[in-house]
Amino acid sequence: MATNTFIPLKNDGAPSGADLSLLLVFEAVYAERQISRAAQRLGLAQPTVSNALGRLRRLTGDALFVRTGRGMEPTPHAERLAAPLREALAMLRGTLQARSQFDPAHDRRHFTLFLTDLGEAFFLPRLLARLRDAAPGVTLTTLPMPDLNPQAALERGEVDLAIGNLPDMAPGFYQQRLFREHYVAITRPDHPLLGGAMNAERFAVAHHAVVVPHGTGHSAVEQALVDRGLASRIVLRVQNFLVLPAIVTGTDLIALVPRSAALTLAVNHSLGQLPSPIEVPAFVVRQCWHERFHGDAANQWLRVLVAELFMEGQPADKA
Repeated sequence: MATNTFIPLKNDGAPSGADLSLLLVFEAVYAERQISRAAQRLGLAQPTVSNALGRLRRLTGDALFVRTGRGMEPTPHAERLAAPLREALAMLRGTLQARSQFDPAHDRRHFTLFLTDLGEAFFLPRLLARLRDAAPGVTLTTLPMPDLNPQAALERGEVDLAIGNLPDMAPGFYQQRLFREHYVAITRPDHPLLGGAMNAERFAVAHHAVVVPHGTGHSAVEQALVDRGLASRIVLRVQNFLVLPAIVTGTDLIALVPRSAALTLAVNHSLGQLPSPIEVPAFVVRQCWHERFHGDAANQWLRVLVAELFMEGQPADKA
């Protein structure tokens, strides 16, 4: 196969007046041997194909196809062009049509997630247990959700997924509901307020610790206390949920936390728990990603895995 014969190039490497449509016309005429059938194959008018063939002749300096009793027969120059052009077009079509693929059992991939410290404690143990068996080449990094423009990192691909009680995302983002969550109160097991029926009045005289992790919707707890005139009862604000057991078990402070947080924190700490005596809006835990990566096979695989493990209505994970 000759490789030194092709459409002349400009000094910058671009074809002199050639475009992909001309190559498609060459391919069709070479295959069909008739202008009319080539036009039908391409969905073009016959004069359009004739004009394109004329441009190709001027570009190559060769007749390319000559009318004979059998139709439009290729010249020797056209025969030399046919194979490399066919290979080039096949490669182009394959590249344009190919979708990303991901084999979790064999591929290596690093994912970065936006998660709070509570999200790390709640999501990562089950997620890592599944990855250990299903995707040994996958590694993770977690980052806190920033206060300002968390969408930018997702859009740039610096972060693959955000999971949690997320702020509203701008257009261009996908989100999937995982489960609905509500708040409960945690205390030390022998807290005086656990000795009788908890109500809003008894709750109001207590002192409170609130958690306000960056970039999430958990500021609703502090807002609920402020709305009830209890701002002065907030004596501690912290950034992380996981410090709460050490705080509430050593003081008389009460903290309102998501129920999943209370269950997670109670695994390794003795905590008292009771329903929230004041109304704090429930929220939805979601996973969110940018539309740029909606079709990425690895990103899709991770999203499906998270949904399988944590979405309401899914069977419990056996890992």
